[in-house]
Amino acid sequence: MNRIFYCFILLLILVSCSIAHNLPTTTSPNSFEKPNIFNSFVDQNGNFYPDNWSRKFGPSASSGKINDFSLMKIAIENDSKDELIDFEVQKMEQLAKRLKDSKRVFILVHGFNSDVKASNRSYTYVRDLLNINTAQDQVIRFYWDGLITKNPFGGAKTWFAATSFSQMAGEFGLRRVLNSMRDKDVYIISHSRGASVVLSALSTPAFKEQFAEDTKEIHHINVADANSLKENNNRITCIMLAPAIGLNDFRSKDLYKGDTTYRQITPQVKKVHITINDTDAMLKKVFGFLSSKLEPTDLGYKVDVFNELSKRYPFFEKTDFSGMKSHEFKRYVLNPKFKKILKTYAIAK
Repeated sequence: MNRIFYCFILLLILVSCSIAHNLPTTTSPNSFEKPNIFNSFVDQNGNFYPDNWSRKFGPSASSGKINDFSLMKIAIENDSKDELIDFEVQKMEQLAKRLKDSKRVFILVHGFNSDVKASNRSYTYVRDLLNINTAQDQVIRFYWDGLITKNPFGGAKTWFAATSFSQMAGEFGLRRVLNSMRDKDVYIISHSRGASVVLSALSTPAFKEQFAEDTKEIHHINVADANSLKENNNRITCIMLAPAIGLNDFRSKDLYKGDTTYRQITPQVKKVHITINDTDAMLKKVFGFLSSKLEPTDLGYKVDVFNELSKRYPFFEKTDFSGMKSHEFKRYVLNPKFKKILKTYAIAK
C-alpha cells in the first residue's frame, strides 16, 4: 500500500504544470509606505530586489526553474554585482534609521505558493487585528520566493523547491532585516512555510548538500557566507500559523552529514507560539503519515512533534486549531483563536 502512495506523490511531482517565481508587482519592491510600513521583497536566494528591477532582471523570471533566475546570477552576468550589493546595504541602513526610535516591530511572513495579492490580503487581515500605534510601531511586510502555481497538481512540485528557498530567504534576507534593529519588541507572524523563513533567520538552517553546491556554482552564493544574527538585545515573539516544518528543520547545520543534534536558537527569542491542526489537509499531505516525510510539515499537524521540541526549547507554546480543514493564511487569521493568541501577548486591539 505504501508503494501506491509514494507512486501517487511521484506522479504529482512529475505532472507538467505552470510554475513561476513569486515576483514583485511594483518598480520599488523594497520601499517605505506612510505612516509606518516597510515592504521587504527578496528573491529565491534572499537578495533584495532593487528599484526598477525588471529592466535588468525581469525577462529571465518567466518560469519557475530554479537555475534560470536569481538576482545575483543575472547581476554577475550583467557586471552589476556591486550595484546590487550597494543597494542592499543602503536599504538596510535606511531601515535601521527608520526603526531607531520605534518601540515595537511587527513582521509578517507569508507561506509558499502565495503571490503578492494573496499575501497582502492576509497581511491586511492581520494588521486589522493588531493594536498598532503608528507613531511608535513599525510593520514590515516580508515577501519571499515561495513560487507560484495555479495548477492543482503543481503544489507538490512547487513545494520541494520552496522549502530550500525559504531557508535562503530567512538566512540571507530576513536575518539582515532583524540585524537592522536593536532593543525592540519584535513580533513575527508567519504562515505555513513562512515558519522556515523565520527559523532560518534565527538559527543556521541545514541545507541539502546538492542544493548548496548548485547555489554556489550556478548562482554564485555560498550558503555558508550568510552574516550571523546579531545579538542586538531584541525580544522576539514568533507566532507560527500552520507551520509547515518538522523536526528536521530544528536539526543542526550538519544534518546531512549524519549529525542529529538540535540547533541553538538565539536567546532573543522569548516565545514561539504555534498552531496545531490535525485536520489541515495540506499539512496532512493527504495521507497523514506523509506529514513527517517529503520535507516534513508535521509540527503544525502533530502534537507529538510539539511535545518533542518543547523538551529542548522551553519557550514553545501551542493553540489547537483542529477541526478547521483549510490551510489558507486568511482562514487561520480569521479564526477567533488567532485573536486570542494576540491577546496573550497584549498586541490585539
